[in-house]
Amino acid sequence: MINKIILASSSPRRREILENLKLPFTVVSPECDEDVDASLPPEDYVKELALRKGRAAVEKMKKTKMSTDDALIISCDTIVYFPQGDIIIGKPKDEREAFLTLGLLSDSWHSVYSGLCLINGDKEYCREDITRVKFRNLEDKQIEEYMATGEPYGKAGSYAVQQLGAAFVERIDGDFFNVVGLPVSLLCSMLKVCFNTDIFELSKQLQGRVYS
Repeated sequence: MINKIILASSSPRRREILENLKLPFTVVSPECDEDVDASLPPEDYVKELALRKGRAAVEKMKKTKMSTDDALIISCDTIVYFPQGDIIIGKPKDEREAFLTLGLLSDSWHSVYSGLCLINGDKEYCREDITRVKFRNLEDKQIEEYMATGEPYGKAGSYAVQQLGAAFVERIDGDFFNVVGLPVSLLCSMLKVCFNTDIFELSKQLQGRVYS
């Protein structure tokens, strides 16, 4: 039984996506060890992190006496993977890393991997989604001007596809929202397969709840 939705993420992008889907939810920011073996295949890397975040949210809820049995806990982790160098790219640590990342992605394809985990009681379901993105050729000046906006920081791959970073994208093969940070198509599929429900049923069921 799902009586409430918990978003185990402090990401404003994931929050906005759920709000646009008309799903009321409560945010529980997970605190967990994100030091994952970088030699793992990217699909396993993101699923491991998503699962850690979901479990951390469960523990945080228990400590604050929040019921977890009737909650659907949604956790997600997103990375950029550059296949030519077998490189996993997360959020940039500083200006230099952001510049190097965008230069690396220029005029090439990369893959955006998201691990999505749904937890309800003792049930845990984790899947991955992959979207391929092609960047057009970027000049150093363009990268510098983009970095001056502050947008690359806090973003996997150092760009936001739903904002100014859209100017760098030539093609997308897969779920656009996966690149933003929450694979909506995969979420819908998992809700149907794992819980025999969908976005519309959940929205009606939880109608009247307040976003928080």
